[in-house]
Order: sequence, then structure tokens, then C-alpha cells
Amino acid sequence: MESPVPPSNVVIAFDDTRDYSQDELHFAIEGVKLAGCILRRGDTLLMLGVLHKVLHPLGYQLRACPESLTGTSIRAMEEEVSKKVDLYVNMLQKSAEKYADQGVSIEVQITAGFPIKQVIVQEVATCKASWVILERHLRRDLRFYLKQISCKIALIQDSFSADILRPHGASDTDDIEHKLFYTLSKSVPLSNDQSSENSEQSVISCRSYNPLSHSSQENSIMFKSNLTASSSYRSQEQKFLLDFPPSYKQKESGMHTQGENRYTSASQIVQKQHKHVFQQGSLEAPILCAACGTRTDLYLKDSMRFNFSQIRIATNDFSKENLLGEGGYGHVYKGKLKDGQLIAAKVRKEESQQGFAEFHYEVYVLNFARHKNIVMLLGYCCKESQNILVYEYICDMSLDWHLFDKQASVLEWHQRFAIAIGIAKGLRFLHEECRGGPIIHRDLRPSNILLTHEFVPMLADFGLAKWKTSDDPVYTRILGTLGYLAPEYAEDGIVSVRTDVYSFGIVLLQLISGRKASNVDKEEQQQPLRQWAEPLIQKACTTRAHRSSS
Repeated sequence: MESPVPPSNVVIAFDDTRDYSQDELHFAIEGVKLAGCILRRGDTLLMLGVLHKVLHPLGYQLRACPESLTGTSIRAMEEEVSKKVDLYVNMLQKSAEKYADQGVSIEVQITAGFPIKQVIVQEVATCKASWVILERHLRRDLRFYLKQISCKIALIQDSFSADILRPHGASDTDDIEHKLFYTLSKSVPLSNDQSSENSEQSVISCRSYNPLSHSSQENSIMFKSNLTASSSYRSQEQKFLLDFPPSYKQKESGMHTQGENRYTSASQIVQKQHKHVFQQGSLEAPILCAACGTRTDLYLKDSMRFNFSQIRIATNDFSKENLLGEGGYGHVYKGKLKDGQLIAAKVRKEESQQGFAEFHYEVYVLNFARHKNIVMLLGYCCKESQNILVYEYICDMSLDWHLFDKQASVLEWHQRFAIAIGIAKGLRFLHEECRGGPIIHRDLRPSNILLTHEFVPMLADFGLAKWKTSDDPVYTRILGTLGYLAPEYAEDGIVSVRTDVYSFGIVLLQLISGRKASNVDKEEQQQPLRQWAEPLIQKACTTRAHRSSS
């Protein structure tokens, strides 16, 4: 009679500097489960996110190297790791409930360190995983992982299926130099356990390796403190651990923690074996903005078509109080559907000459544009001469308002930096990752960039968007906004992804300087932003070149 397979740790490793939705995480876990031979009853699924870059409070990014960070940077790293852990714990709660009856518990661990591939190898070895499943964006270092990781390996494909790369362990892996890193882990609780008397554990550890020390003496320092938490945990136990890697064998410490958690050697991370009663749950609409609680359904219903009466009721009969703005296409109204979904209804002007073409094209293009930094089209409505596009509602005005309106607060540098990164991510998706080929926006400017209360930028207004189906130049009539048009587009009507890149450069200059691209409202003739900025940029580059050569 064969003995039952003991519970093990299964690791899903991912790059935490990227943004993941609740559904992406859910589908990744589903793909691993459907593989059949990876997850078993009693296993612990560890969602390992590696944060290899952190944002400095002044707005620039740093490598997440704890040994080279000090003071403010260390605190920023700790805060970012803690925020990420809480975010993923909340996002994975429904998944944890779903897989409960199969005896699989889920844990989140975020580790700050650099380089990412070395951190993954080190953490997988530390938790003694039986399987490691690499997220699809880690495929570029597959050869390294296959050589350095001793356990079984799989890869999550773009379709979220798990492709098994090595169904057996390897014993001929190379030793690597272990570096200092900072990590925080938490078990994913169930919704019905949040008021439980039982206290969960979070583990904070900072590990390093001294290549000059070969002593087998125990070299771990642990500090414990009981905290009263305001989160879903009634209390938390925090530990700071300094230890050596598993390649240098040390005596068992025999130190014990709460419940079934136990350190068998100084190189092990606490493994939680909490047993819960799971309940089946459905995924809620993900939060678009945590500040105001706005949510948006990620997936469309069977039909994108709305009834005119639905939109009229949602917008209070297109009342003036709900009017958000007016553009060349038409009026935009705020509304609320019966299910609570906030919408922005874009109603075409009857006298608009280009409205019908824009309408059909925008519906078609936005079917392929689903990204965190792109405003999502929820549906449309056609009624006689009225064409209406229904978008998700973005809660905190446009970038143009935040930059130039007198009532707006001045944006902090870290906010400007985050906005620039988000815009770049949205453009990269349109140009490189959109299914069906690159989409060229053609009218990127601050008034077409909407913001949430968390300053997440969302690209909007795709009425002028152009589909790029080949590498040949596209010639078209010139449409767009003065001051943001690339020279080859303004002069010859040539459209390419560089058209948007040029506009993005102008937006970057506006984020830095707070100046308008061209101010035609002022009586004084203001120099165009590009002409104003070029000599300053050239001077800065020359100064930097002189400093580098001296």
C-alpha cells in the first residue's frame, strides 16, 4: 500500500513591479489547478511576488537592494512591501474560499530584492518548494531557472494554462551567492474568519549571507512583538530574522512559534498550516479606486448594447447636473446603472460631421483595448440619430485639470512620476501588446488622460485612434491638438507609434514644468513648449557630459 503524499509548498513566482488584476491572479491559480499534477490536497500555495524596484519618496525609482538603501528609502521599501501584501491578500480572498474544499491554503509573500531571478531562486530554496510556477513575464530567464532551481518547474502561458517544463527535480544545480533581502508574508484569511479569536501570523524577515563565515553555530536573531492590528487580523506576530542560506548547514534551533509554525533551521521561513473551513464564493467587481470605492466589471455582458431607457434613467434624463464635459464629439454625462456601476455616457452631437465614423470605430478599437491604464468601454447605444458610448466612470477629473486649474492642488513629484509611468504603460499596451495589432491614439494630451483619486492615469477618447496593420507608413488627414502633433504627422500626415511617443514627450514636459503646450488664450505670445524646453534639455545634457568626462 502506497503511503499518502505529504503536503508540500507550491510557489507561483511573479514580478511584483508589474500590475495584476484580481482576475489575472484567479486565472493563474485556476491554470495551475487544472494541470492536475501540481496542487494536491493539503498543499500550501505561496504567491511569491518579487519587488526589484521601489519608488523613492522624491519620485525616482531605486533598485530594491536592502544593503544599499538607508533611512527614507528603507522605510519606503517596507511601506511598499506591506501595501502590496495587503493588496494581494484582499484580491486572493475569493480564490482562497473557492479552493478550500480541496484543502489548498493560499499565502502571499512579497520579497524586495535584486536581481529578481536570484531572489526567486533563493526564496524557492528557502521554503523547500516541491513546484515553482513562473509567471509568463519571467520566461526570458527560463534557462537560468532550469539550471538553478532544483524542484519541479512549470510556466504560466498567455492563456493562463500551466505548461510543465520539468516534471521531476534536479540535483545538479549550481550554488549561487545569497544576498540580503526584505520579505513579508501573510496567510490569506477567509471572509468568515476575519472576526475570529484566532490570531493569524505575518512574518517579516531580512536574510543575508556572509561568505567568510563557515561556522555551524546558530546565527539567527529574532525579535518578536505582539501588535494590535486594525486590519482583518485581530493580532499579528512580527519577527525579524537574520540567517544564513540553506547551502551552509546549521544546527536546528528548535525555536517554535504559534500553532503549528516551526523553525527547523535558521534558513527556513515559517510555514503556516492553518486549517480553515472554506466556502464557495464568486469574484466581485475589482476596485478601480480604493480612495472612493469605485468598482468596474472587467468582463462585458453577453451583449455590449444598452437600451436608451437604461442610459436615460442612469443619467437622470441627461440632466445638466450630470454633465461632465463637452467635446468635438458631443456631451459626456455621469450616470449610475441599476447594479450600482458608475458610467460616463458620451452622447454624439447631431451636427457632428465625423460622429458616426468615430462612433463605430471607437467601439471596434476599444473592444481590443483592455488595460489598467485605459478607460474601459462598457457598451453602446444606437437610437435613431443618437449614438451613445458607455464608459466606466473615472472619478477624479483629468490630468489637464490637475495641472492647470486654479482650484486643483499642486501635484507632488511622486504623483507626477506615477502618472508618467501609468501613461507609458497604457501606450506600451496599445503599441505592443494589444490583440490585433498596434493602436495609435493620435490625440494624447492631458485632457484625454483621466485620473483616479489614487492618481492612476487612464487613457481616454479614442475617437481619432488608428489601427496599424503593417509596418508600412500610414498616411491620413491631420487631426489632433496643436502643440502635441509630431512633425512628420503635422507636415505630411504620416502616422506611426512615434506619433504617440512625441505627444507623450510633450505631456512629460508638462508634468515637469507645469506649462501648457501652447497658450493661445493669453494676449502675450507664449513660446511653444517644445521650443522653450529644447535649449534647457541641450544645456542639461552638455553639463552632464562635461561632468562625466572630468
